[in-house]
Amino acid sequence: MSGFRFRIYPESQIQRYLIIDIFICVFLFYQVLTADSPVGRFGTFLLLALFLALFYMGLWYRGLRLLLVVAAGCGLMTVFAVFYNPWILLFATVFADFLGRVRSGSHLAVGMAAIFAMYPVTNFVLHRDAFHFLHTAHLPFLIVQLAIPFVVRILEKSESLKHELASANERIALYAQEEERHRLARDLHDTLGQTLTMIKVKSELAMRMMDKHPERARQEMQEVVRSSRLALKQVRDLVTDMKYVSLDQEIELGRSLLASAGIQFDFRKAADRPNLTKVTETMLALAVRESLTNVVKHSQAKHCAVTERVADGWYRLDIEDDGIGLTDDPTAEGHGLAAIEERMRLLQGEARIGPSPAGGVKISLAIPLQPAGEEAS
Repeated sequence: MSGFRFRIYPESQIQRYLIIDIFICVFLFYQVLTADSPVGRFGTFLLLALFLALFYMGLWYRGLRLLLVVAAGCGLMTVFAVFYNPWILLFATVFADFLGRVRSGSHLAVGMAAIFAMYPVTNFVLHRDAFHFLHTAHLPFLIVQLAIPFVVRILEKSESLKHELASANERIALYAQEEERHRLARDLHDTLGQTLTMIKVKSELAMRMMDKHPERARQEMQEVVRSSRLALKQVRDLVTDMKYVSLDQEIELGRSLLASAGIQFDFRKAADRPNLTKVTETMLALAVRESLTNVVKHSQAKHCAVTERVADGWYRLDIEDDGIGLTDDPTAEGHGLAAIEERMRLLQGEARIGPSPAGGVKISLAIPLQPAGEEAS
């Protein structure tokens, strides 16, 4: 059923134009059918059928065929205006709208000439004065009808540019993904590949020396162990580079999320924030993301604050709100605390949840500060 509807009326125009077009058609039919007809009821229905045919073709045609539809439609509106009611010229707005979709500037000019010609022709036939409409309320409607094609043309161009921009963004994203694949391949070849080659060579050498030179073989195997650890670190570094999440960026995203929910946000940044490793910062950022998401989903708060501080060899982040507080088991999966606690355990830290002085919930994240240069595992 929906497929049939889309064949009758373009899917892309349903939300914007369908209701307007229905009203125009209904009122046009009413004006024509209630007026005295010089061509009889049968002739009137033939003219209305011709209007519907032109209207349907105008929905789908483009280029020269659309221009011909607009010209024929303007001629038909002139016939209606002369034989039924001169105010029917207002319904030519439908064809002015169609004209805005022609692709050629010359077609646009010809179509506008056809729209303009309706008024002097109608006034000449009815009043023997081609420009009588200049002194009536027809004039502002003519100006509007002449402006409509330009407005529609601008809107169509804007939609086209949006589609082109979306297509360009998709291509850029594909190029970026391809470049990332090449970068990853280069990194694997230049770092991990070299280390694995060393492990292979050392292992083969140790196997050949195992019987005759066991001590030398043991030394080579120790080198294999060290190389394996290096390979593991290289893999971790590659994964971290691919999945790194900035704490500051995550807090700014949280600010936007809370603002969209009508929650005021305050971030108190520590002046002496330590240099965090990428792994540590990513873990903290994800924990903050989960905490702020819980504030939006469950707290019904008006205000939320994140406080960053360094004290007694610990780096701490406190997330607190003034919402309804804890309403069920704080360790429930629904609050995401289990994931937060797991991330803190991986950093040898801790996560605590409890009541906030403001009446809501307070989540405290803490990790021990490591000596400079030590990498989180």
